[in-house]
Amino acid sequence: MGFDMFVQGITDHPHRYLRRSVLGMVETSQKLMDLGMAFASDSPEFPDSSHLSAEDVSEEGTPVTEQARTYLAQLEETLSAHGGSGAGIPLHKFGSNDGWHATAAECAAAVQAYKQAISDGAAHPDEFADDVVPFLHTAAQCDGFRVY
Repeated sequence: MGFDMFVQGITDHPHRYLRRSVLGMVETSQKLMDLGMAFASDSPEFPDSSHLSAEDVSEEGTPVTEQARTYLAQLEETLSAHGGSGAGIPLHKFGSNDGWHATAAECAAAVQAYKQAISDGAAHPDEFADDVVPFLHTAAQCDGFRVY
């Protein structure tokens, strides 16, 4: 078990994918916080899906009713919500594998915070290895990334 993160909007790029174990994500998240690239946030409440049934979705998983389309739109809004007034990526997006969407703007703010921290004398964290910053830079240039 761990966290698989995929940049949205591209299929073939060397920095499209980032993986961390559960413990590795805890450590990476802490360093994101330390450098001002992420901020503490509360996880938003997911929309209620109890009113949906198998008839609302096709066998391929496509919504076929208006209530299913409405639910999926609400779910996408929840998964993409910024989660507060901080800059960078809301920390709750690294708290589960629910398909959170870290937006391009959040990634761009995280990259900018990293550059500023390094410019101010911070060391590149070992937890970032050689993949976190290039991944975030790529995500900032695309449609952000999803956390699974």
